[in-house]
Amino acid sequence: MDELKKVLLAGIGLTSMTLEKADGFVKELVAKGRLTVEEGKELQSELKRKSQAEAKEVLEKFDQQKQQVQYASKEDLARLEEKLDVLLKRFEKED
Repeated sequence: MDELKKVLLAGIGLTSMTLEKADGFVKELVAKGRLTVEEGKELQSELKRKSQAEAKEVLEKFDQQKQQVQYASKEDLARLEEKLDVLLKRFEKED
């Protein structure tokens, strides 16, 4: 599960890098006069908001999937070991 979480966090980091490049592109458009400063700020805000919303959605989906997984407890493992011990003793007696 930790590996999946690392992949998700790496994806979010990639999104952050993409957002930085988008910000740079918007600043370039403003500098060239293709966007006003106000339009540039609005576009940057929208990009940031969408990026954060997408990252939040991915993390929520991950949490939902994680909640569906049932892990074995120490007690569950102990019961299984006891059952295996009983079965192994039975097979040893039959030999």
